[in-house]
Amino acid sequence: PMAVPSPRGASRVQAIRTATAFDVGKLVFVGALWGLSFILMSLALDSFGPVSIAAWRIALAALMLLVICLATGRKLPGDREDWGKMLVIGALNSALPFFLISWGLQFVSSAESALLLATGTFCSLILSHFITTDERINRARAIGVFLGFCGVAMLVLDDLVDRGFGGIRGQLAVMGAGISYAVSSVMSRRISHLPSLPAATGILATGTCYMLPLAFWLEQPLNAEAGTTALLALFALGVFATGLAYVIRLNIIRYNGAVFMSQVGYLVPLFGVFWAWLLLSEAISLRTLLALGAICLGIVITRRGTR
Repeated sequence: PMAVPSPRGASRVQAIRTATAFDVGKLVFVGALWGLSFILMSLALDSFGPVSIAAWRIALAALMLLVICLATGRKLPGDREDWGKMLVIGALNSALPFFLISWGLQFVSSAESALLLATGTFCSLILSHFITTDERINRARAIGVFLGFCGVAMLVLDDLVDRGFGGIRGQLAVMGAGISYAVSSVMSRRISHLPSLPAATGILATGTCYMLPLAFWLEQPLNAEAGTTALLALFALGVFATGLAYVIRLNIIRYNGAVFMSQVGYLVPLFGVFWAWLLLSEAISLRTLLALGAICLGIVITRRGTR
C-alpha cells in the first residue's frame, strides 16, 4: 500500500487494504487476549485496585517494548509532531477510558458496559467516514457493524434482563470510554507511517505518564503484600494483553483501518464467555453460538466493504 495524504495534507496516512485471512486472524487473536484480560484482572484485583492494575499493565507493556526496541536496534520516533499525536492517543486510549470505565462500573453491570462499549464501533465508522479518505461508509461496512452489534446484544441479553439497566451517569461514562477508544483508533492512522513496534512503545510510554500519577492519586498501587497469583496475572496483563496486543492493534489499523480494528470490541465479550467456559467450566448457551455467528458474519461483510 502507498502512503496517501490526509485531507489536510498535514501527515502521511497509510492506505488500507482488504483484510486477508491472516489479518482476520490477528483481529481474533487480539480479541482473545483482551477477552482473557477479564479473568486476569479479576485475579489481580485480590491485591490491586482497578486504576492501579491499568497503570501497571501499561507501564509493564511500555517497559517490555522499550527493551525490545533497544535490543533490536529499533529507534523511537524522533519527530516532535508524531510525539504530540502519541501524547493525545495515549490519553484517549488509556487514561481517559480506563478512568471512565472504572467509575462507570459503579452504576452499570459488566454486561451493560460490554454493550455500551460496543457502540464505539459506530463512532469509528462515522469518524473514519469524515476524517479519512479510504474508510467511507458504504452498505457493507454499515451492515457488518450493525450485525456485530446485534451479536453483542444477544450475548449479554440474559444479564441485562436479570440485572436491568444502570443509571444514566454510568451509561454515559462507559459510552464515553467507547468513543475515546474509537477516536484513538482513528487518530492512530495519523501515525501509520511509523513502524508498529516503536509507535506502540511511544504511545504506551505516554499512557504510563498519565496512568501512574492517576493511580497514586486515587489508590495505593504499591502493595508489598501482593500475592504471587495477582503478580503473575498483572505480568500477563502487561506483557501479553497490553504490550503484544497493542503492537498487533497498531499493525491492523495501519493496514486495515480503524473500522475493521474497532470490531474487536465485538470479539472481546465473546472471548470472555469462551475463556470462562474453558477455564472456569461455565456453560455456553445457544444464544452465545448465535452471537458468534452474527459477529463473524459482521466481520466478513465489513471486510468486503473495504474492497
